[in-house]
Amino acid sequence: MAIVNSYPMGTPKGGDLLIGTSVPAPNSNEKATTRNFGVEDVAALVSRGFLEVTKTLTNAEWKALPTTSIIVVPGVTGKRIQVVSAYVSFIFASPSFTFTADLALSNTTTLPNFNGDGIQARIPQSFEDIDGNEVAVFELEATKPALSLPLRFGTLGTATNAGGGTIAITVRYQVI
Repeated sequence: MAIVNSYPMGTPKGGDLLIGTSVPAPNSNEKATTRNFGVEDVAALVSRGFLEVTKTLTNAEWKALPTTSIIVVPGVTGKRIQVVSAYVSFIFASPSFTFTADLALSNTTTLPNFNGDGIQARIPQSFEDIDGNEVAVFELEATKPALSLPLRFGTLGTATNAGGGTIAITVRYQVI
């Protein structure tokens, strides 16, 4: 048998195969067997049903965010959207990005305050004044995700967002 680590490194493609050991169920008489596993199959097993989406907001959408929340993940009838992780990339074009209230991921179309139990994640207002291309990671919160409603990106209706450029929100989530 060849020494596996003597082969050159490569970049996997979806249709590539990995060699591994298929382990039998506990307390069975079966023996472990060497098998090929598809890279796509291994990736699906690792992600365990997580989905990921990136939504890019124009500068006009960013500035209008206090009055118009943006749907990042559409609602699924009879299901809930649960945020697993999220971040925002501020793609700088001109004067620094500023926001006068926290940025949030929730199921509500408007945020009258930040006291509701429907907020799944937020970026604190203290992170504002972004002077270049920066990334901010959402802090997850205990929540009650709403049934059948979309996941929205928004802020308080009284907030002010400013700055030049676009915003890209990436959310990893599960449908539960």
